[in-house]
Amino acid sequence: MLNNFGKFLIVSIIPLIELIGNSTSVLAQSTAVPMRLQHGEGIYTMTVPDRDTTRAAYGGKLRLYDVHIAKMFEVTYYDCQQINAGSRTWLYYAGNGQINMGEFFISCDMANRMANRYGLGQAESTVIEYSQEEAGPPIPRTRSIQILDITGSKVDSWIDFVQGFKPVR
Repeated sequence: MLNNFGKFLIVSIIPLIELIGNSTSVLAQSTAVPMRLQHGEGIYTMTVPDRDTTRAAYGGKLRLYDVHIAKMFEVTYYDCQQINAGSRTWLYYAGNGQINMGEFFISCDMANRMANRYGLGQAESTVIEYSQEEAGPPIPRTRSIQILDITGSKVDSWIDFVQGFKPVR
């Protein structure tokens, strides 16, 4: 039960693909994974309920961790298209905020390179809570954000990239 954490926002991440032998079949089920995205004082925070982010997402090769990192790149790419401030900082927490997964730095240039490398798929609704600091409670805004096209032969490449993409702290 997620009462102590509050409302989780279900965010669609990546089209669901299962590789079977040499063929690729799309599975007909939701691609959403639970996460909460927040923005305040120039920093994004991603909090997920999962304690084990190494387990398979969607029953395929991608781990939840891979999917979470993809969402960071998708939101950063979207945000950089709106205001290119050079980079975005992400704080990543698992286990409903109890496990600090690290602080990640994603430049707009890197987000653009990943969008070009993997391509962009359909836009999906992504809810981000924007802090008002002392002025009041966060304001949730739904953004239409294109997802990275991490499918087929691109899955192994994304996994390799994520394994080398380390937190700065």
